[in-house]
Amino acid sequence: MIGKVKIGKSFGGICQYVFGEEKGSEVLATEGVRGNSAAHMAADFNAQRELNPNLGKAVMHVALAWPAEEKEQLSNARMEEIARAYLQAMKVDPEGTQWALIRHRDQDHPHAHLIVNRVDNEGATISDQHNYRNSLEACRQLEKQYGLVSAQQVSQDNRRAVREQLPERAAAKLYVQDALSRHLPHVTSAEELTAALQRDGIGVQATYQKERLQAVVFEHEGHYLKGSEVGRAYSGNNLAKTLEAQQAQVQQQRAEVSAAGQQYGQLRLELELEAFGQQYAAQKRQAEQAEKLPTQERPRLEQTPNTPRPTIERRGGGFEID
Repeated sequence: MIGKVKIGKSFGGICQYVFGEEKGSEVLATEGVRGNSAAHMAADFNAQRELNPNLGKAVMHVALAWPAEEKEQLSNARMEEIARAYLQAMKVDPEGTQWALIRHRDQDHPHAHLIVNRVDNEGATISDQHNYRNSLEACRQLEKQYGLVSAQQVSQDNRRAVREQLPERAAAKLYVQDALSRHLPHVTSAEELTAALQRDGIGVQATYQKERLQAVVFEHEGHYLKGSEVGRAYSGNNLAKTLEAQQAQVQQQRAEVSAAGQQYGQLRLELELEAFGQQYAAQKRQAEQAEKLPTQERPRLEQTPNTPRPTIERRGGGFEID
């Protein structure tokens, strides 16, 4: 499942698009808007938009798509159910704002368009922060929840099938690309990247200048590929920039954790000192109050019994102690 999110300004434009006759469009569900025409739907969206006129980009358009293997399983009712669950996973209340779901039948794979008003029923703005990441996580969650074919697995299978039909050198290049895309986001040094690639059967020949990665050549099944040949992002210089940025990010995260630990330690010390001060003040007040009482009314303090003093006797020319 894929959910591609776009934020826009025009309800009229997107409604006109999704109602296109050549798309084989079918309105599956609406909330707070009419679904009988593009004009009526856009008018209803725009009416609520006036509750928050300062929000320029009030349109959230999500293109939802599933692999062709899901075509028989995705009835209109099931697609609507998944779309509602997608909204909830994106932290959008399906009953708290206007939205519409329109299915298209112009492609082999099942897909639909979800239009959402970012001005909710109370006039508040629905956040568009981290839409890409949130949508990705929502799709992975719904794939598990509804037993859908994983889009990630379909992509890997497709690339594997393409590789098998390519000439050997081109297939080696695609294999190295796949490995780099998987491992690079999770390492912070050229050594870590080299170790990860070697586990996938890829050799790495790196050239350094002043201890900084300068050039790199990858080897797979006897084919040698310069980093820039594999991809622009995989040249020696660009790999160095990526690794340095990721290393800086990790160091910053560690510093933040360390600072938080120090702050916690300081706070704990301050709380302990405050508790000691309160205890001391309470004891002082108690002592002052006791001093003001008549002698007979003062609280008696328990004392440790005195140890009997030793008896000293003088005998002869000296002293002996019993």
